[in-house]
Amino acid sequence: MRKSENKIVIISGGADAIATASIHKFCASGAKVILWDTDEQKGKIIVAGLKAQKLTVDFQQIDITNLGEIEKKAKEIYEKYKRIDILINNAVCTSEAIDSDWQKMIEKSLNGVMNCIKAVSPYMLLNSFGRILNTTALLGLYGDINQTNYSAVKNGVIGISKIWTLELSKYNITVNTIAPGYIDSEYINKNTAMVVKSIKDKIPAKKIGTAEDIANAYFFLASDEASYITGTVLNVDGGYSV
Repeated sequence: MRKSENKIVIISGGADAIATASIHKFCASGAKVILWDTDEQKGKIIVAGLKAQKLTVDFQQIDITNLGEIEKKAKEIYEKYKRIDILINNAVCTSEAIDSDWQKMIEKSLNGVMNCIKAVSPYMLLNSFGRILNTTALLGLYGDINQTNYSAVKNGVIGISKIWTLELSKYNITVNTIAPGYIDSEYINKNTAMVVKSIKDKIPAKKIGTAEDIANAYFFLASDEASYITGTVLNVDGGYSV
């Protein structure tokens, strides 16, 4: 039997490279993945590509800032499959630190994480099993100039993870956080070759990470082998944070 055979996985904020790599990783191991995102067009394109590879994945357009909508979708998924095993909160929101963007950041990257956990965890409790994986960032650990909103929100995700660890771990539900470093993405690729080289020079591994690196971390922390790992923040950064 494959490691994730018949597992039901929800990935929120899923219309990006990390989510695509994660879906492929879990589906290839036998899981059924449901992708949640507000971007219907991008989400359907991703799902169509994965289904063409004979992978079992569905897309649901959803606003994770709307708790009622999240609760409705989570209930539908549980009623259909009689289980929800893994929740990956992958949603990312980046913007400048002005008042309107501050609220947007809080709503999506902090309230959205909380909403997904609140909606999905009761069904994990029913089956006495669950893996909750939240996504922070190195700026959530260390901060940076002109990144007040992003750093505050990502530090808040770590706080949420710690409290839910205390509340859920005794029920065989682990809660962990991934802190990606510099990952090959649209954000990195907007920079000049000189800037990218300067970033690589600061990383002990001397390279930019890939979406697959993050997917591998999610996959391990969701596995049975990681059943005694909970409440941790795993830096996936090529040693950048050392």
